[in-house]
Amino acid sequence: MKKFYNLFSIVLLLSVLVSVNTFAGDRLVLIERYTSSTCGPCASANPTLDALLNTTDPSKLTGISYHMNWPAPGNDPMFLFNPGDNTGRRNYYGVNAIPHWRTDGSMEVSTGNVASSYASRTGVISPITIITTYNIVGDSMKVTAKIFCEDLLADPNVTVHMALLEKPIQYPGPPGTNGESHFLDVMRKMYPNSSGTKVTLFPGTTYVLEGSFYIDPSYVQGNLRPLIFVQANDKEILNAGVPTYDYTLLSDLAYKVVDQGQNASGDFQISVPVVAAGYNETVTLSAEVQPSNPGVTVSFPSGNTIGSFPGQVTVRVNSTSAVPTGIYKVIVTGTNASNDEHKIVVSYLVGKSYVSVGTNRPLVAFSVDNTNYSSLRLFDWDISSNHDLSVTTPQTFGNTRYVFEDWSNGVNTPTQTVTVNSSTNGYTANFNTQFKFTGFTSPGGLPVTITHAGEFIDSGSVVDVSITPTQVMYNGQMYYFKNWIGGGSGSYTGTNSSFQISSMDNFISEVAIFDTVTAVSQLGSEIPDSYELYQNYPNPFNPETKIKFDIPQAGNVKLAVYNILGEQVAILYNGFLNYGRFESAWNASQFASGVYFYKLETENFVSIKKLVLLK
Repeated sequence: MKKFYNLFSIVLLLSVLVSVNTFAGDRLVLIERYTSSTCGPCASANPTLDALLNTTDPSKLTGISYHMNWPAPGNDPMFLFNPGDNTGRRNYYGVNAIPHWRTDGSMEVSTGNVASSYASRTGVISPITIITTYNIVGDSMKVTAKIFCEDLLADPNVTVHMALLEKPIQYPGPPGTNGESHFLDVMRKMYPNSSGTKVTLFPGTTYVLEGSFYIDPSYVQGNLRPLIFVQANDKEILNAGVPTYDYTLLSDLAYKVVDQGQNASGDFQISVPVVAAGYNETVTLSAEVQPSNPGVTVSFPSGNTIGSFPGQVTVRVNSTSAVPTGIYKVIVTGTNASNDEHKIVVSYLVGKSYVSVGTNRPLVAFSVDNTNYSSLRLFDWDISSNHDLSVTTPQTFGNTRYVFEDWSNGVNTPTQTVTVNSSTNGYTANFNTQFKFTGFTSPGGLPVTITHAGEFIDSGSVVDVSITPTQVMYNGQMYYFKNWIGGGSGSYTGTNSSFQISSMDNFISEVAIFDTVTAVSQLGSEIPDSYELYQNYPNPFNPETKIKFDIPQAGNVKLAVYNILGEQVAILYNGFLNYGRFESAWNASQFASGVYFYKLETENFVSIKKLVLLK
């Protein structure tokens, strides 16, 4: 009779710290269920799925249930407890009707074919091994998932999902309108959220994800367990992990590369790193080669049994010179006296090698043998074969630009032809990141120069910015620089016409504000007896002169400069002023020598005086 060890019962017996390990190795099929306590059809369908989950080997099949907020009244308490993650997984598949079930992500199933969907997937060897440990300390469950990639993936860019499940949740009475009160595999929380964690997996890659879950007081702690699943971009779930019931298998390496045309061999260390609490049965290993070839043989030089844990044995693969070029899969199967069987796959590459090609920046495109890619790729190439690698430079994405520097093998030209050998691992095109600096004026169209405006600047660079000139004639009026308004981290906002960006770490935009009036300054706090416009000083002047005036009562004031033809050429002030003595400055560096007039105008007073610009 098959033995299953209830680790959740053990949790209840331990006082402070609990450490549990999850199944690793061959495929664990995952069925995702979308349901609600207010859904009548769900109540009719759920017993079929519950029966399948309850009667199938739990090391081969598991489930997760997402609860929805429809149909009306839409008050499912398991949805309301975590609407974000439930809705996120609903949106991922575009679920608009329930019940909705999916087997390993890519197969939509129902009561009529859910069992056959499991049968079609359970024999498919997974390219992913998952080993998970978790500790419960106080009110937190800390989870560590170790993801080991055994085989070549069609797309190495995958998503690792970590979830906390409660199995079951039993209500004293139906919490909704469909009569159900018993719910299996309820998703309580996902880490970091329903979007998961993006990773890249190549054969031999080990990725470790750590997460922590708060244990809400409403949870039944003994019913909690972590679930890990790895999902491809086409939505196929490559494997899942649940608490182990017996033992696990793991290899130290995913593949070996040997030359074709000569006798060769390679060793793999196959281990049983984790067993269930109380497990003590010897594991016996056997191996087969696919595709079968009489020149490729497998042996266990130190024996094929593991009786103490953790433990390991050596698997040796030998090949003769007559073996043709190819990838030979070695399927290692472990069994015990209870007929618990697990598999792990390693690859023996004869005359071939796995070679990765990519760039050091996301989204940057590259070409391999005239085929374009935008993310890291792994190829199984023949040893001694030639391949063309190339990139275009620069590549611009909005306000970020990437400029080619060199390849990881030292080649500094964008295009190269490589020859594969047994030690070839990969090629990375290295790009330098640049961020755009933009500079504008307000109003737009002023004939000024902002240094570096419109340029892409190396990340981390120090940037000196200035604007010239700071006063300019435009459409018959003189405009004066007032201040900068900056946008982006590290930008400048202030009145200095020149400034420095200490580190260009992102897109930065600066707007130079100009106005047709210059500021006036108040001289003391005295209240004048009468209006007065004083003679400018110095006069003649070059290029700047000061103009003083008195205002005995608050009101609107305009101080402007005119040329000898009576045309207004500058507005020094135009607006409300309180009573007081004031001073304004006129910088005429952009004007020709000659006679000008300045005019002070209020509601009750007008005065005009002459000034001379002499250059």
